[in-house]
Amino acid sequence: MTAATTALNLTGKALTPGAQRSWWLREALAAEKDGLACPPLTGDIKADVVIVGGGFTGLWTAYHLTQTKPDLKVVVLEQDICGGGPSGRNGGFASGWWDELDGLITLYGEADAVRACRAISDSINAIGDFCSAHGVDAWFRHAGYLYAATSPQHEAVCEEVVKLAREIGAPEELRALTREEVKARCASPAFRSGAFMKDGASVQPAFLARGLRRVVMERGVTIHEGTPVTSLNAGPPAVAITPNGTVRAPRAVLAVNAWGVGWPQLRRRLVAWSSYIVLTAPAPEKVAEIGWTGGELITDFRTSVRYFRTTRDGRIAFGGGGGRASSRIDDSFTHDMRAVEEAAEGFRRLFPSFSEVPLEDAWGGPIDVSSTHLPTFGTLEPGNLFYALGYTGNGVAPTHLAGKVIADLVTGSDTDSTRLPMVNRKARLFPPEPLRSIGAAVVRRAIIAKDTAEETGRRPNAVMSAIARMPRRMGYLLGP
Repeated sequence: MTAATTALNLTGKALTPGAQRSWWLREALAAEKDGLACPPLTGDIKADVVIVGGGFTGLWTAYHLTQTKPDLKVVVLEQDICGGGPSGRNGGFASGWWDELDGLITLYGEADAVRACRAISDSINAIGDFCSAHGVDAWFRHAGYLYAATSPQHEAVCEEVVKLAREIGAPEELRALTREEVKARCASPAFRSGAFMKDGASVQPAFLARGLRRVVMERGVTIHEGTPVTSLNAGPPAVAITPNGTVRAPRAVLAVNAWGVGWPQLRRRLVAWSSYIVLTAPAPEKVAEIGWTGGELITDFRTSVRYFRTTRDGRIAFGGGGGRASSRIDDSFTHDMRAVEEAAEGFRRLFPSFSEVPLEDAWGGPIDVSSTHLPTFGTLEPGNLFYALGYTGNGVAPTHLAGKVIADLVTGSDTDSTRLPMVNRKARLFPPEPLRSIGAAVVRRAIIAKDTAEETGRRPNAVMSAIARMPRRMGYLLGP
């Protein structure tokens, strides 16, 4: 242990990020009783649709396909296990888009921005309905979303977000809270004023992913775990090539999240950044002391956002964007002790009354960051490849919508979903390598430095502030 880990009271598995799966996924795997096996692919098979990726996007796509076309033969290929990637280690925030109105309006105009927000609202409710209908105990709790400002600069941002919701005619979706109202919901001494959004539900993400896996398998979907796709020939027909076999299908879906940075068709649409979560030991009495008993999801207004929620057994899971950025996904995204310490520092700053409560687990991984900070779904040439990407760390609800959109595109259905503004939109591309990775890493560190300075009452370094703002000056909807 180092002086930093001791001072932050990091213990146990928090000292070995990446050496084990996320706490969410370990809990989910330990609770499984179905014994459904998904052995690696061996041999050459045919299907109607092949889906590359067994996370939320791939599994929701399979689910919606079985809803609309139950006779289709659907095969899912997953390099690890279903939920082994971002779907099984995210914060479990199924949240609305009313805080994203500025970017949505910039991209699509007011009417389509509202349509997009309403579609995400529907997906949040649909996830709860899915869990109830299929007996998936994913801890779904629709308790809303609290935004807490931690600096004067962030209070100004909060005021603009609330004002925009009011101006587009949705004041009931996102409303301002006074400092007293914020602290009545969660009494952190760092919190100032804030806002409350109705659209916010927490889930245990790995239970949701593994529950989806069970449901689609019961509907006849074939899943091969431990099966990386080394290449995909579009054809048509498309041919997914794996180490020990192939899948030939008229249509293929790329549901690869941050691993899209390695796919030729997607790589310049994405940058991969890291995000980490630290988890306290159970401390329900401490959670009650600060009044956080309503189950609200909470984030601050940092550009390098911190996100936190409670668990059923009285823990706090506290996440934050790390500084890792690259176009190649490797162990540096999952074994980064510096990112763990940064997340722990944020937790200790916001929740000093938990100083004696150890942080006993930590995990992290890559997120797929788009140039607009928002996801897009669509079709790739030659017309039989479909994709969803760019969740930028907020994918629980949008992946449900993505699965519905992709299922409709695959089956050629003209629906309200396929006419949403984020479908088949032309993306602004990131620079080629090595500029993409170098620029992303430098900008990410600058954003964190600027946020931390503002939060601690210091004047941000002028150079760091200029670098942090560079993406927006270049036309990307990223950064302050």
